[in-house]
Amino acid sequence: MITALLLGVLGCAAPTAPPAPLEPVVLRPDAVPAARAAVSDAGLDELRWGYTPYLGIDGETEGWRPVFEHLGERLGVPIRLVPLAGYAQAEQAIVDRRVDAAIMSPYGYVQARKLAPGLRVFASHVARGYPTYGVYVIALEHSPVQSLTDVKGRPFGYVDKRSTSGWLFPAARMLSEGIDPLDDVQASFLGSHGAVFDAVATGQVDAGAIYDHALTTQRLSHPQGHLVRVVAKAPRIPFDAYVLREGLDPVVGRALGLLLSELSTQTTEGRAILRGTPSVNGFFAVDDAHYDILRDVEHTVEARLAPDAAGARNPR
Repeated sequence: MITALLLGVLGCAAPTAPPAPLEPVVLRPDAVPAARAAVSDAGLDELRWGYTPYLGIDGETEGWRPVFEHLGERLGVPIRLVPLAGYAQAEQAIVDRRVDAAIMSPYGYVQARKLAPGLRVFASHVARGYPTYGVYVIALEHSPVQSLTDVKGRPFGYVDKRSTSGWLFPAARMLSEGIDPLDDVQASFLGSHGAVFDAVATGQVDAGAIYDHALTTQRLSHPQGHLVRVVAKAPRIPFDAYVLREGLDPVVGRALGLLLSELSTQTTEGRAILRGTPSVNGFFAVDDAHYDILRDVEHTVEARLAPDAAGARNPR
């Protein structure tokens, strides 16, 4: 599966078929009390859970609050939601143990685990029926950018160099067309998917990279949203990594993952709790290997962009 996805990144414009989600986890009766005891033994009276609002909208963070309140009630330990300003801040917070758990972008998780090998990913989610999400290059309807090759020499908006769909996969897609994603465009890193959409919609950049839910949301809410169209696609990406920091007993992550697996839009309670999230249908258990595709793509992009792997170039 990883080989097929990688070939898709480097050789075609159409997204690959999403993989089937893992089998649901059966909640062991002793998982929750064991996790509660582990939190107590660690001297914590709450769990701090970091979250990055990818759209740059405070309301998205608020939409997750019922999920964490439910988890805290089921676990018997309060969970405090800690909004994080950006991708780098999310990585540093989990590495420095300033948060106990985090929802991280796939690429951010892979990067953070290099610095903290003891990080444990315990879950991911399904949204709109898929365990993966889409990546698009967008432009205005009447823009000179009619195809991906037309981005050469033009202002182009990315999200962040730790963004999976706002940098890594679009960069790989551009490289597959012989386009250097930094040197062949006037690159700007704008911080959020919402900011990229706005920059494209208002003509500040000629094209940009964005993920599917942000595209759908912004098309409906932005005054110029109806004028934005898709120029190119990249293969689909595994959804976010739900991560436990180093130093906490792994049973805490297992319990959180198991409790998350109880939540589903197939139940009345699940629909009520998940209604504010970005179309999340439920959760499933994953391990580190689930994100190996990110490592493969990162390796390819860094090899093609060397010496920029260490950030030698200076994007705007």
